[in-house]
Formats: sequence, structure tokens, C-alpha cells
Amino acid sequence: MNGDTTPQRRRQHQGREIRESAVAGLLSLRRRGLLTAAHVEGVATGLGVTGRSVWRWLSSADKEGRLARKPRPHFELNDADFSDLAYHFGNVAALHRERLQTGAEGPSLATLRRAVARKLSPGQRAGLSKGERARRDHDAYLTRKAGFRNECWEADHTELALRAQLPDGSLVRPWLTMFVDRSTRAIPGWAMAVTASQASVLEALRSAILLDKTGEPFGGVPLRLRYDRGKEFLAEAVVAAAASLGIDARPVRAYSPHLKGVVERANETIEVLFLAELPGFAHGPKDRRGHLVEDDLPPLPFETVVSFFAEFVGRYHRRPHEGLDGASPLERWCADSTPLEVLAPERLRHLLLARAERTVTKRGISLEGRTYNCAELCGYVGETVEVRYLPRHHRSIEVFRHGAHLGTAQAADELDPLEAKRLLRRRAEEARWLADRQRSAARRRRKAYALLTGEGIVRSAAGETEQGTAVERRRLGDDALSALANRSLVDHGAIPAHMVRPEPKGRAR
Repeated sequence: MNGDTTPQRRRQHQGREIRESAVAGLLSLRRRGLLTAAHVEGVATGLGVTGRSVWRWLSSADKEGRLARKPRPHFELNDADFSDLAYHFGNVAALHRERLQTGAEGPSLATLRRAVARKLSPGQRAGLSKGERARRDHDAYLTRKAGFRNECWEADHTELALRAQLPDGSLVRPWLTMFVDRSTRAIPGWAMAVTASQASVLEALRSAILLDKTGEPFGGVPLRLRYDRGKEFLAEAVVAAAASLGIDARPVRAYSPHLKGVVERANETIEVLFLAELPGFAHGPKDRRGHLVEDDLPPLPFETVVSFFAEFVGRYHRRPHEGLDGASPLERWCADSTPLEVLAPERLRHLLLARAERTVTKRGISLEGRTYNCAELCGYVGETVEVRYLPRHHRSIEVFRHGAHLGTAQAADELDPLEAKRLLRRRAEEARWLADRQRSAARRRRKAYALLTGEGIVRSAAGETEQGTAVERRRLGDDALSALANRSLVDHGAIPAHMVRPEPKGRAR
């Protein structure tokens, strides 16, 4: 008790900054001669300590020049301790046991734990224990500033945690390719395929750019495109298509999903709000044996999954989004007046083409189970050509050789009659061309020899002698003079009067 009326105060540990500020204020009052016991008692009441403690603080400040508590010696970790701790994956108890077994002098386990907690942050401790991904969970990230629509798209190509059934009865996990607008969180385009390929990426990009989607205003050409380092996005066809459209397309750093966090967050939303409600969800509840509880339900057909996802995307666009301050992607897109760069479907049909190399056979070019042929393939059997085709459009393909367009090949089972006739004509033209070249070569190889009327040497008729050359020169001179002769240059005078023009036969007089 401090006096009869002063209640006993509960001792509290005061932080360094609070004590330093309080003592500095009291010292300032003392220097100006204004310090009273009321000031000290007020500080003590506000900090939850006794007045004697505050007077002791002032005494320490006068004698030692110290505003805070005297630092107590405690155990500190060094770089060698951090390396040993990393060797034991952040296990402090294992590090302590090792040092006891080796006989090394060191602190107690409790002291070692306090030193680790005092020196290392939770993120560093998680990193030593579980690795880089666990450390990143404790990182703070910057919030992107709100941009405008089509400023940047984020793309992802992921395998869904869902089993779907194909028409032949086999089960697959669909691959989803999706483009998400960073500013509005809208999904302008997507494609779902059985296997991962650049064709699905090009189809998703084409559907994202086009504006002919029923009831959806999303589309246009984005300024930038960011994607991970998947081989489908790094394919030459995708890079060439983005370059031809003037899109700044770049992959993000490896193992850095936070650099395209918008599409990663959209994937989480799809899994929680869409996949979790369907049978065959791979991350559903499991029994003690590790089997899915609802594994006995029949999986959905692949076409049904695609149809359900299309409906989900429509609901997603009208659902309030936390990252948009409660607005929906559709509302944010329509509220943005940024003009859209629109392209005609015909132009996209020539730009967004998947590419593959094929060898020309006598039947044409085989691609995805179908055979294609055209007149321009005549003469190129056995050659390796580049085939460019529109995903999910299998009626025709474009054939290139050494970067030059060779022709447009049509499906053999749907070959137009005019194209078939053109192919036959091309084959006949190729045969005539070869025959003409062979006849010309045969004439050049054929040699004529001069006749012999007696003894002599066989000579080629093509050879020239001095006498023969002179005769040929005189003949050429005579021909030249004949060409210059013209009877019209001679003046024959007027036609005599007794000469009468004959009448045509058969005319009556």
C-alpha cells in the first residue's frame, strides 16, 4: 500500500517506447521547473505502475542517462545456429538433443525456444519447417490499382478435380483453359478439352476476343496477356497469334502464382462453387480408407459437364465479387466506358490457327483421324509440311511448305466435286509437263551424222565446216535481200482504159 487511500496497483510490463516517452516528458517538465508529484502520479496511474517506480525511472535517467529498462543479457542465435536449425527442418527440440548428445555447451530448451521466437518471424520458421511455399503464406502482397477493361488478361490451363465420362465409357479429368480480365474479374473466353493442347488455348482465345456470344458483352483484344510457363501457352502458334494481334503476351516467373492471382482466385471459386456440387469431385469427403464417400454415384458425361460450366459462368458474371467492392463482373464491365478493339471473325479464323507437322501420303494428309487432300499436294508425297487448322473446325486445313502457303486441303470424305476435278487436272498437267520435258531432252540427246558415199570419217551433222559455213552465210544474205525487196516501190503508171474489171461469176446482167 502507498498511503492509506492509495490502492495497490497491479504491476504491468511496459514497452520500451512507452517508458521512454513517459520519462522524457517528465524530464522536460523537471528542466523547466514545472515537475510536481501530481505529474508523476498521473503517469503512474496511466501506465498501471506505482509512483515509486516512476520516481525510480527518473533517478535512473538522471544518474545513468537511461530512459528505458536496463537490458538483460540473453542468449542470441547466430548464423551457425540458423544453419543447424535448418538442418533439423526448424525443429528446436531436435537441435537441442543433438547438442546434448555431442556434449556442446548451450542454453536450455526453453531458452533456445525463446531465442528462436525472438529472432525469427513466423514466416521464417514456417519456411525452415515446410519450405518456400509455407513461407509465402506469411508474406504480404501489394494490391493492384484498379485498371480498365481489357487492360490485362490472365490465363491458366488447369486440370479439373472432376471425373467425367466419355461416350466410350472411359473416365477422364477435363482440362479447362480460361482467360480472366484483371480489372473486372470477367471470364471473356474459355474452352474445355479432354487433353491439354495448344488447340484448346487458341479456341479459348478466339472465343474471348469475339463479341458474338449470346447475352454476354465481354470480348475484344486485350493490351497485355499474362500466363504461366505451361508448354501449351509457350507453343509457337500461341505466341505468333498474340504477336499478330498486337498483344503483349509474356509468361510470369516460374513458381510465382501470385503474379496472376486473379485467375488463381477464379480457379478456387470454380472448385468451391461448381466442382464441389457435382458427382465425381476428387476433393470431396473421404471415408477411413481414403475413398470418396459419394464414389458410388455415376459420373456425369463430358458434354453435360461442359453445359453445366457454361451455365455457371453466366451466374458467376452476375454474382457480387469481394474484389470489386460488392459489384458483379457484369456491372463493372458495363460501367467501364473504355472502347473495345473488335476484330472480324474472318480475320481471327486466319490468325488463331493451331499448327502441326505432317507427312504427305498418297491419300493426302492425316490429321486427328481424318484425311485431307487438294490439287496442290500433287508432287509432294513424302514431303513434311506444316498444317495449320482451326480448332474444332475439321472441314479444311491450310498447308504450308517452308513458310509459304501451298494450298487449302479439304476433308476427303467431304471433298467438293469441283475440287476433285481440279485434282485430276493437276495430275494430268503434271504428267504432260514431264512428258514435254522428256521429249525436249530426247531431241537434245538425238545426234545426226553426215552421210558417207565412200571412204571417210563419220562426222556429226551438227559440226560446221568452212565451206558449209560460207554457203549458209550466203543463203542468209539472200534471204535478207529478199525481205527488203518490195514491188510496190515501182511506178507502173495509170491503168489502161481498155482494161475492164471482170464481173463476178453468177451475177445476172
